[in-house]
Amino acid sequence: MNILLLGGGNSSENQVSLNSSKAMYESLVRLGHSVLAIDPSSGRLLIGTDGQFNAQLPHDQPNKPVADPQRSLTAALGSPEMGKVDLVVLGLHGGAGENGTIQALLDLAGIKYTGSGMAASAIAMNKAVTKRLFESDAIPTPAWLLIKYTGEACEARAAAEIAHRFTFPVIIKPNDGGSTVGLTKVKAASEIPAALRAAAAEGDRILVEEFIQGRELTVAVLDGEALPVVEIRPKNELYDYQAKYTKGMSEYIAPAEIDSSLAVEIQRSAVKAYEVVTATGLARVDFMLAPDGRFYCLEVNTLPGMTNLSLAPMAAKCVGMDFDALMARIIKSALG
Repeated sequence: MNILLLGGGNSSENQVSLNSSKAMYESLVRLGHSVLAIDPSSGRLLIGTDGQFNAQLPHDQPNKPVADPQRSLTAALGSPEMGKVDLVVLGLHGGAGENGTIQALLDLAGIKYTGSGMAASAIAMNKAVTKRLFESDAIPTPAWLLIKYTGEACEARAAAEIAHRFTFPVIIKPNDGGSTVGLTKVKAASEIPAALRAAAAEGDRILVEEFIQGRELTVAVLDGEALPVVEIRPKNELYDYQAKYTKGMSEYIAPAEIDSSLAVEIQRSAVKAYEVVTATGLARVDFMLAPDGRFYCLEVNTLPGMTNLSLAPMAAKCVGMDFDALMARIIKSALG
């Protein structure tokens, strides 16, 4: 099969995306597919003349590319080569790759692709919208507040509202970001302005969320079926960017060592969350488990990490599905 793999992208998660895309590329080749890989934010080819995937950002490319991914991808979709593509595999994380933009362009071009469609991608990327849907379907989620950041002039007012509505600590993070970029655990009112600015670097919509002290759990959902619960035990205070992407900074227990009836309940909630955002293919649903046994759904990731050490492949391995088998399932799902 002729496959176009899209990796990198225009978000602050572009390096994470390249790492996922490298693992996916190598798996697709092992599965016997013919694979072309490009970065849609720049049109850069990601495969070297030696046939190896280049997962390193160019030295002259900033961490957050400013190129227009729609223009680059639209040009690619109009090229003669696209007539030979049977499927687009999305290795993108965040930004236009995960918020429905690229999905909409592919829909208009009539090209099949992996992961969720435009609507589900847009819904899941918007944490406030996702939380409203959780609440409408009785899926437990931490208390939250959406703030529009308009500059330093709004900081005092926002800080007063946060201090009035929440007990510290709280989590302040971008409403439409991922990989914990721009996320801060705020322990006192004096820390709020800096946290708001950090989140605002990713976008002007900021989510304030009740902090749940407890265990980090996640459930991958594949075609509407929940895989085993995985527990993450970060060595940092939070499961932050460093803990996620630095080898040895987190311990993973797969399957999680929790009561079987609780695991089933969390898996059911994961499937409900998957369905309420209308996700398809592979997605991952994140939870916090409090010491009193109550669990809280945080968000749905419609394009979860796909390295050999990522959480979704880890969960799949628990049911005897190795990385290549998981990729084969993802492709089968996309082709319908």
